[in-house]
Amino acid sequence: MRLKFLFQMIILAGIGFFGYWIYHSKFFEKVPPKVKLVTQIGSEEKLVTEGEAFWNFNRDMSIYMSDESGIRSYKILARNAEGKVIVDKQEAIVKRPKNIKVALPKPNIILKDNDRVFYEIIVNDWSNANFFGGNTTKLHFNFTIDTEAPIVRMIASSYKISYGGSALLIFKINDKSTQEVIVTNGTDEFRAFPFLKEGYYAVLIAWPIKNKIFAGTITAIDKAWNAKRVAIPIVKDSNIRYRFSDIKITDQFLNTKLDGLIEIIGERSPNSFDNSLEKFKYINELIRSKDENIISRITGNISPQGYLKPMNFNVFLPLKKSQVVGSFGDHRTYLYKDRKFSKSMHLGLDIANFKHAPVISTNAGKVVFNGLLGVYGNTVIVDHGVGLASLYSHLSSFSCKSGQEILAYTQIGNTGQTGWAFGDHLHLGILIQGQPVRVVEWMDAKWIKNNITDVFLRAQNIIEAEK
Repeated sequence: MRLKFLFQMIILAGIGFFGYWIYHSKFFEKVPPKVKLVTQIGSEEKLVTEGEAFWNFNRDMSIYMSDESGIRSYKILARNAEGKVIVDKQEAIVKRPKNIKVALPKPNIILKDNDRVFYEIIVNDWSNANFFGGNTTKLHFNFTIDTEAPIVRMIASSYKISYGGSALLIFKINDKSTQEVIVTNGTDEFRAFPFLKEGYYAVLIAWPIKNKIFAGTITAIDKAWNAKRVAIPIVKDSNIRYRFSDIKITDQFLNTKLDGLIEIIGERSPNSFDNSLEKFKYINELIRSKDENIISRITGNISPQGYLKPMNFNVFLPLKKSQVVGSFGDHRTYLYKDRKFSKSMHLGLDIANFKHAPVISTNAGKVVFNGLLGVYGNTVIVDHGVGLASLYSHLSSFSCKSGQEILAYTQIGNTGQTGWAFGDHLHLGILIQGQPVRVVEWMDAKWIKNNITDVFLRAQNIIEAEK
C-alpha cells in the first residue's frame, strides 16, 4: 500500500515537473513575434502607428518581423471600404529565420486621395506554445490615402528682420493631417503656436548674432510624411553693426572680486588655480557658458497652450530715466599686458540709474526663474508667452517668487552688483525661445507696434474674413 502511494507521488511529481518544464522551456515560450510597419522617407525609416494612419501610396512600406524561436508564417490581408479583399498574401517559412523583412504588398487597383484601405497583418512563430500552434501577433492599419503635400501660405509678418533681431510670422497650413511644423532661421528651430483657429500658426523668430546669415524656412509635414518647405518671405537687414571692444585687465582688477565670486559659485576653491588669469578665464568662459546654457534651456522650455490670440506688449523699460552702460552684442576681448587671453559676447543691455533702484517688469507674465547664477548673479526670468522671455540680472534683492504670475508694471527686484558685475546696474536680456535678441527693439514703442501689434491685428482681420 505504501509502495503504491509512493509510486503515485512519484508519478504526480513527474507530471508536475514535466508541466513546469513545458511552461518554462524555450520550446514552449509564450512571447509573441515582434512586428512593425515602417515607411521609407529619404534615407530614414519612419514607424507607422497601428490603427488610423495615412499613406502616400507612391511610397513603399516594409514589415519587420522577429522572434527568437523563428518566424513560421505570415499573412497579409487588405480590404477596401466596401469590404472586398484587394490583397491576400501568405507564406509558410520552413527555415525558421529569426528576422524577416517583407514589402507591404499594394493593391493592384487605382487609389485616389481620401480612399480607405484596411490592412491586417498576422504573424506566427515556431514556438510549441498553444498546443504546438505557436504564438501569434496581429496588427491592423486603417489607411487613408494621402499623396498631396501641405500648402503653406503666409498671412502676415514683420516687414524685415535685422541681424540680431526679432520678427513675427503668422501663416496658414492647408492639410487635413498636419503632424509637424518646423520653423527655422537656417540654424535654430522655433515652435509655432496654433493661432485663433485650426490651421493657422504664429511664431516669433530670432536672427541671433551667432548666426552670420538668416535662411528662414517653414516646413509642414503631414501624417503621410508628405512635406512642403517654403522660404520665409521677409527682408533681411544685415547692416546692423556691433561693437568690438578690447578691455585691458590690470593686476588690481584681477585681485578685486575673483576669489569671492569663485567661493560663491562653490565648484572650486580659489587655491586650486595656478594664477589669477586662470581664475578670470574660469569665470568669464566656463561659468558664463554654463549660465547661458541654463538661461537658454529655461527660456526655450515652452509649455503647451491653447489657441494663441493677438497679443499686446508694452515697451520693456525696467528702470526709469536709466543710462546705457553696456551694449548688446559687444564682442569683448580681454588683454593682460597687451596679450589677448579671453573673450566673451555681451548678450544683454546694461542700464543703470541709482543704487538699488526698483526693477519693473513692464509686461505681464510668469516668473520661471528666481535665483543665483555665477556670472549673472541674482536673476529673474519672466515668460511673457509666444516664446518671449525677459531676463533681469545682478539684482541686490528679489520682489517675486518662481512660479508667480505677475501683472504688467510689477516690481520684481532691485538693482545691484551680484555676480560678475562692477558697479550697481541692471543687465536686461530679451530672449525668443532661448535665443538672445536685440533688446533695443523691444524698448521701442514704434518697433513693437509695426512689427508685433499691427501684424497680429492684420492677421486677425484676414483670418476672420476667411471662411
